[in-house]
Amino acid sequence: MTSGSFWDETTKELLGWPEVMASLSPVSPAGLRAKRQIRPYLSSERSLWEERMDDLLMLRSALGDEEWAKELRDALRQLPDVEGLLSLIEQGATLRPVDFFELKRFCWQGFAVERLLQAKGLCFRFWEQVAWEEHLRRLNPPGELVPSFSLAELSSDAELVRLHREHSALNEAIFAEKKAQGDRLRARYGRKPGKDGQLVFDRSDPNATAAKQDQDLQLMQETVFEAIFQQVEPERVQELLQQREDKLVEIEDRETEALQDLVSEFRPHAAMLLRALSALGRLDLTLAKAHLANRWQMGAVCWESAGGAAAQEVGRAVEGAADAGREAIARDRSVTSGWTVEAAFHPLAREAVEKRGGAYTALDLELDPGVGLITGPNMGGKTVVLKTLGLLQALAQHALPVPARLFRFRPVERIGISGGDEQSLASGLSSFGAEMQRLSALLGDSRPALLLLDEVARTTNPEEGEALAIGLASYLLTTGHSALFASHFPGVTEVNGIQGFRVAGLKRDLLDRLEESAPQELLQRLYSAMDYRLLKSCAGDVPKDAVRLAKCFGLPQAVLEQAQAVLQRKEGPTS
Repeated sequence: MTSGSFWDETTKELLGWPEVMASLSPVSPAGLRAKRQIRPYLSSERSLWEERMDDLLMLRSALGDEEWAKELRDALRQLPDVEGLLSLIEQGATLRPVDFFELKRFCWQGFAVERLLQAKGLCFRFWEQVAWEEHLRRLNPPGELVPSFSLAELSSDAELVRLHREHSALNEAIFAEKKAQGDRLRARYGRKPGKDGQLVFDRSDPNATAAKQDQDLQLMQETVFEAIFQQVEPERVQELLQQREDKLVEIEDRETEALQDLVSEFRPHAAMLLRALSALGRLDLTLAKAHLANRWQMGAVCWESAGGAAAQEVGRAVEGAADAGREAIARDRSVTSGWTVEAAFHPLAREAVEKRGGAYTALDLELDPGVGLITGPNMGGKTVVLKTLGLLQALAQHALPVPARLFRFRPVERIGISGGDEQSLASGLSSFGAEMQRLSALLGDSRPALLLLDEVARTTNPEEGEALAIGLASYLLTTGHSALFASHFPGVTEVNGIQGFRVAGLKRDLLDRLEESAPQELLQRLYSAMDYRLLKSCAGDVPKDAVRLAKCFGLPQAVLEQAQAVLQRKEGPTS
């Protein structure tokens, strides 16, 4: 983990952060830029965190008007990225007409977004007040505002308007001269030249002889069958074309001056417009957050300070949240400075469960600062609990939507997870060696952390593995870190001060039926028979369903009998 960082890439990957972040979808380049700048808020930044959560909840409250929300999203989608353009204006660089078209489009969409916000009475602290209409007028011809841009139509430059009028007059004169020539040729020969300017006559046609004397035509080719003539550009047309070329040079020179004048007009406002672009990007990101919060049915998210949060502060943090969230906050119970999780889920895990036709069990958990231990059977969802808590913490500290009915959290300086099987082919380390290296890195940083430790030391011999797990749990209780363990080692449950939890495990009434299941049905029935609820537990409370599960999966009876005999010798006679 990089010194001073909130987490490392391994933790991000194990928690499913890249996949979850892909669900957050701003629609503008500025919004995507704001997404790339998302960062966690640490314990000293509560006010900044609250501001962003208030923005999310305020915008979320307006999404009930679907037509309005669609208009806002469409306006943001059409927002051009003018960051580089505005930086050039700040420097006084000369721009092209197409650049000012983009600038006008930006002002047009910014004005549209502001009107939509005003229609809902939404006012964000980050919003930049811009005189959008005034800027649009600088880029608009007289009269009604239009989204297009034409430098020639700007009334503020009379010289440029005159030059364009003269250019248009020359075009009309050239057209008139060419039309008159065409009409003369039609009158003489009964037809005009084709698009290629050519007239073709049979050699026997009397017009072929007359055409050789016509000043409007030039003989290009003569064969035994036909004569081909090319229309000649009249001297007057040639004069007009030269005048037009000269006029275009004048226009280009004047347009360069006019464009520079526009740069000078906008230069004092460039910094403000850059801030407005940033604010529009933040709005786009906040809208994406609000849509995601609705998809996840986010409830209340509460920042707990080290000494506990006042009820007023908690209420403020969830103002405007879903009804379920309000009800959770209103419950009569003391406020702790740890973690409270109600009806939470990991989006990736829930999607996987629902794809196979299962019903996802939401997570409920209350964890005080310190060390918590989860025990339970394999396939019991312990790893999912760890990843869910880690993901919730990361989302909350980044001021992002949280998939839970209620999430009270204590801010930490960093998050770290150890997956318990970290074999490194590149370094040549064994699974155990890689895991110890990982743990050493996580523990070597003294900044308060939330550590998620999955099956610590499971890859070495059980006796030493259990000793290491007990030592680690005992050590963490003396530090400023909080940790959640998942382990099968019963000795860890005996550590004084540890908070015990266990997965409810296999439903007893369904376990017998599992043993009778056909192999192709076993896995699906096993998922159905597992109770994934997390319950509080006490010392020594470690589920022991492994032998029966092994029987369900078809291990030989002799193996099962030997295993049962070993267990009975270790546990002693039972009554």
